[in-house]
Amino acid sequence: MTIREIIEQGLYYARTCRSLWLFGFFAGMASANVQYIHKGEGDAAGFPDAATIAAIAIVLVIAIAAACVVRFISEGALIEGIVTARRGGAMTTGEAFHAGLAHWGVLVRIALLYFAVTISTVAVLGVACVIALRALGLVPALVLGIPAAAIAVPFLVTIYLVQAFAMRIAVLEDRHALDAIGKARLFLHGRLVHGLKLIAATLLGSLAILLPAVLVIAPIVLVLVVLIPVLRFFPVIVLGCAILLPIIFVLSAVMGTFRSSIWTIGYVTQVES
Repeated sequence: MTIREIIEQGLYYARTCRSLWLFGFFAGMASANVQYIHKGEGDAAGFPDAATIAAIAIVLVIAIAAACVVRFISEGALIEGIVTARRGGAMTTGEAFHAGLAHWGVLVRIALLYFAVTISTVAVLGVACVIALRALGLVPALVLGIPAAAIAVPFLVTIYLVQAFAMRIAVLEDRHALDAIGKARLFLHGRLVHGLKLIAATLLGSLAILLPAVLVIAPIVLVLVVLIPVLRFFPVIVLGCAILLPIIFVLSAVMGTFRSSIWTIGYVTQVES
């Protein structure tokens, strides 16, 4: 399959599998970076007390845990749903949820193993670069760092591909994490170019979805900004939420469904060929 054919299939399933949009939304939102910063100027109470800090920490841990569960339930639901759609069937939202619920644990384990390997690789390279910089100076450190990066980047890309395929193998073949990763490594052998094509298709297809959305959202935001002096700030915020939130939901849902479908299609077509 060419990159164009992969993108076209991904966009087709992202557009037509509307019962999977809820899961696509959560999968798409999981890739966004959410920053929480709160600073109270003139706060008479000063720093929060220990009880407040503990309460905030507990809430954050619960929220992160819930987001993690929902994220991987959604990924499993998308994988099963796209494969069912390719075979001419259709899954309801409830059926997709139960399919995702059955596999979320193994997907978490695969993601944790991938995260551990990635962090370890980056940490080893970072420590080596710091030692070289302090012991040898900037220029020798750069001379050593460039070959190290040339080795590390392909390795990190490879383990990313292994993780993406292992998730599909775990769900579709009902395998344990290490078993799925082992098969994904064998699957990737001789298919590295195919994996790179899937990465390119994901990036290009995401741009194809995002750019028209920006062209729609930007004029709406501009009109809302113009209306602030006329309608006041709070009514404009309410109006903006009423208009933009459905658009953002659909955008995130389609984006998440598309990205997951690219990798599922990329795996299934190779297995079937």
